[in-house]
Amino acid sequence: MYSTFHSLHAQGDISEEKKEFIRNERTFHLMLNSNGWGGGFMYGKMKNIYRKQLWNVEFVSIKDPKEYRVSHPYYPDLRRFVFGKANEMYNFRFGLGQQFNLFDKKDRGGIEVRLFYHTGLSVGVLKPLYYITSESPRVEEKFDPAIHSPYDILGGASFFKGFNELNVTPGVYLKAGSGFEFSQREKFLNVIEGGVGLDVFPKKMKIMANDQENFLFFSLFIVYRFGKIINPRAKMVNNIGQTKSDKKSK
Repeated sequence: MYSTFHSLHAQGDISEEKKEFIRNERTFHLMLNSNGWGGGFMYGKMKNIYRKQLWNVEFVSIKDPKEYRVSHPYYPDLRRFVFGKANEMYNFRFGLGQQFNLFDKKDRGGIEVRLFYHTGLSVGVLKPLYYITSESPRVEEKFDPAIHSPYDILGGASFFKGFNELNVTPGVYLKAGSGFEFSQREKFLNVIEGGVGLDVFPKKMKIMANDQENFLFFSLFIVYRFGKIINPRAKMVNNIGQTKSDKKSK
């Protein structure tokens, strides 16, 4: 009987930290997509106890599902490469959104359940890829399906090769999903999120030389988000209190 009561009590431990009424959020996140990876920053401003306004900035890579990285058997020291890849694709997202709390966290061991969406500007960047096709003398070329076979590629050129030929295309994006906040600290956040995303561009973006070009990029994602609760009113009150204390000490 005692052990059962003790177990139930442990699951409902009440945090001794001061509860923040205004719960603005400032978080960073790491993200895995079904077509790449990324990271970013988000700020959430509390509008009421159930809703936050979101500002989101993200950087993501977008890969073709047919990519397969290999190395040349006779040149294993050269960079590995994806045969037939024409461009690396990166994406910068700048968006606004909303977050809705479905279930609040009541105690230190609880979980807060959220729904969210954000949409905005998606800036797609294509960087041409160069391949090493000869070592003596060293020759670096873009992939040409008409002349290059797997045996013609010795390795990948430097990652920085091609940055002077970037192709930038603005578009739009939409993301939506749900999340679970599980931090045991009142002023810190640990969140796992999952959902779906869609990037849309006004023209087709080429990743693989022999593949069909796309202007729609759909993805599934999972995110780990970490950060802090920001209460500007509490900070202002603390500053006023500190100022009064300083005046009294003088």
